[in-house]
Amino acid sequence: MKQFFKLKLLMTLTAMMVIIMAALCYISINELDYSLLDKRSRVLYAADGSVIGYSLSEDSDAYRFYTRVDEVSPLYIQMLLVNEDKNFYHHCGVDFLSLIRATFSNLRSGRITSGGSTIAMQVVKKLTGHERTYFNKLKEIIQAIYITKKFGREKVLEWYLTIAPYGSNIEGVKAASLRWFNHLPDKMTPSEAALLTALPRAPEYIRPDRNHKATLYYKNEVLKNSYGKMVFSDDVWKASLKDEIPDRLHPIVKSESTLAAYLFSRTADREIYSYIDPKIQEILQNQAGIFHENHQDGAVLSAVVLDASSHRITGVLGSSDLQVTQMCLPFYRRSPGSSLKPFAYGMAFNEGKLHPRTILHDNTRLYGSWKPSNFTNRFMGKVSADKALTLSLNLPALEVLNLIGPHNFLSTLNKNRQRVYVRNNAADYSIVLGSADINLVDLAELYAMLNEDGVLHSYALTVDPEKRNDEAVKMMSPESARAVFEILKDTPRPPNGINMENVSYKTGTSSRYVDALATGSLGNYTVAVAVRFPDNRAGYYKYSGLKDAAPVLFAILNELPVKNFEKRELSSELFDSVAPEGLAETVEDNKIIDDKSLQIVFPKNGDTVLPDYNGNIFIKYTGGEGKIYLNYEDVQSENDYFHPEREGFYSISILDEAGHSDTVNFRVVLDE
Repeated sequence: MKQFFKLKLLMTLTAMMVIIMAALCYISINELDYSLLDKRSRVLYAADGSVIGYSLSEDSDAYRFYTRVDEVSPLYIQMLLVNEDKNFYHHCGVDFLSLIRATFSNLRSGRITSGGSTIAMQVVKKLTGHERTYFNKLKEIIQAIYITKKFGREKVLEWYLTIAPYGSNIEGVKAASLRWFNHLPDKMTPSEAALLTALPRAPEYIRPDRNHKATLYYKNEVLKNSYGKMVFSDDVWKASLKDEIPDRLHPIVKSESTLAAYLFSRTADREIYSYIDPKIQEILQNQAGIFHENHQDGAVLSAVVLDASSHRITGVLGSSDLQVTQMCLPFYRRSPGSSLKPFAYGMAFNEGKLHPRTILHDNTRLYGSWKPSNFTNRFMGKVSADKALTLSLNLPALEVLNLIGPHNFLSTLNKNRQRVYVRNNAADYSIVLGSADINLVDLAELYAMLNEDGVLHSYALTVDPEKRNDEAVKMMSPESARAVFEILKDTPRPPNGINMENVSYKTGTSSRYVDALATGSLGNYTVAVAVRFPDNRAGYYKYSGLKDAAPVLFAILNELPVKNFEKRELSSELFDSVAPEGLAETVEDNKIIDDKSLQIVFPKNGDTVLPDYNGNIFIKYTGGEGKIYLNYEDVQSENDYFHPEREGFYSISILDEAGHSDTVNFRVVLDE
C-alpha cells in the first residue's frame, strides 16, 4: 500500500513537473517578439550591392539593415563562431557543456561573469529584452532551442547578423561595417572582423570612438583566440595587431534619398534591389553639385539615365536641392514643353503623310487668324520638315499634327499604358506645344524608342523576379523612327563647348520658363534632364532647354561609359534628299479658308484694357467648334476670362477642339 502511495505521489509530481515545463515552454515561446526584425530599416541597394538610400528602424530610429550570411566576409563568420559559438553547427541551439562551465564559474565568483550563451541565445535575448537572471537564462534556453528547430541555423545566424548591437544606434553587422569602416561587410580585414566580433559583448564600453584602450584590448583578444584556433596565419595575426582602429562613426552615403523615399512609398518591401549604377549615380551627383553651386533661386535639377543594352534605368537624380524639394522629380508629371514634337513628325512619316524634305509653312496665316509665334518670335516662311524639327518651330509642328490628328497622336503615345495626360482625356492641338503632362522617365523611354528603331520598351528600375522585363510595343516603323533620330542629330548644340556629333536630342521649355528639358541618346544610353521650379513659380532668371538643360545633358553623356549600339542597315525613301512628288509641300489653303474659324472680337490687337471690378478681363469671340480653351501665358483654361496680376502687354490665345485658334496682343492697365 505504501509503495502504491509512493508511486502515485511520484506520478503526481511528474505530471506537475510536465505541466510546469509545458507552461514554461508556452510562456517562453510567446515572449518572443520578432518586431525587431519586422520593423528594421528599409534599404535601397544599387546594382553592386551598395546602399544608396535607407530609412531608420520604425521602433527606435536605429540603423538595422537585414544582413544575409552571403553578404558578410567568410572570415568574419569564422571568427564569430570560433569566439562566440564554436559548436554552432552541432548543438540544438544551446551548448550545454559551455553552459555548465559558465554556471560553475558564476557560482564560484558569486556573480554572473560568464553567460555561456550561444548565437541563438544571444538572438532571443535581443528579441525579448531579458535582464540577466538565472530564470531568464532558463527561458532563453527554451527559446533558443525553439527558434533553432523552427527556423534553422542559417536563419538564426542571419538574425544575429541583423540585430546584434554595435554601439550607438547601430544594430547588425552591415550597418556596423558601414558606420565604423565606411564599407560593406563583405570585405572586412581580420582586424575589422575582430572588432565587430567583440563589440556586441559590451557595445557602449568597447566603442572605438569612446574607449580606445578597451577596444584595443577586446579586439586583440579576439585576434589571439582566432589565431590560436588557426583561423589565420602567424604573419596575419601580427600584422592585424598593428592595425589602426576607427575613432569616429562614418555617415552612410545616401546618393539618392529621394528615389528611396519614392520607392518606399510604393512598396512594403524592406529591401529593394535596384539597377542603379553607382558610377553613373556619381556622375549625376557631380552635375547636381555644379548646378546647385551656380543656381540657388529655387530651380532644381533632375535627371534619369536609361541603358538600351539591358533595358534598365541605371541612374536617377531626384532633386539637386533637398532644401527646395525632396520629391523624386523624374517620376512626377510635368509639362514637357515642345519635347513631344519629334513623335508627331515620326507618326506622320509612318503614315506616309510627310517626308523630311516636305515643305512646311512657318508664317502667321496658319489656322485662320491665329498668329502664334515661335520661341524666338521670328518666322521662317517655307521650311523643310527636318529643318522645322531641329529648330523646334511651333507653326510647322501644328501643321504636322494636323496631318495625323491630335487624338491619334495621343492614343499612339499612350499605346499599352498611359504616359501622356491631357485635361479630360481630350487631346487638342496644344498638346504638341506643351499643354500635356508626362514624367521624365516616360519621356526618356519615348526617346529611347527612337534609338531602338520604333520599339518602345518599359525600362526596369528594380529587380522583380516575378516580372520579366520584356514588355515591348512597336510604336512606329524602324524607318520612321530612324529618320527622326537622324534629324535630331542636327539640333543646335548647347553653348558649353561639348560638341558630340552623334548625340540625337531635343530640348523643351514650358510656359513661363517653369520647366526646361533636354532629352537625347548616344550609343546605348538615353538621358533626360530637367531644370524645374517644383512650386510652379517662374523665377527671375528664365531657364530654357537649349541654354540650361542641354549643357547638363551633354556633360552627362560625355562622362558615361557609352557602348556602340549596333543598328541594322535600313533603306527607305525617307532617307532620300528629295521628297516624293506628292509630299513636296503641304497644302495651306484648307487651313486658311474655314467658315467655322475662331476669332477674338474683344479685346483687339493694340487695345488698352482695364479689368472689371473683380479684377478679370473677359475674352469675347465668334466661331469655333466644341469646347473653347483659353491660353494665358501657356496655361490652358476653360474659362472665358483671365485675371492679370501685373500691368503690361499680354498675349492671349483661344483654341477649339477642331484646331481653330486666334491670338491677340494688348496692354493691361491695373490702376490709372
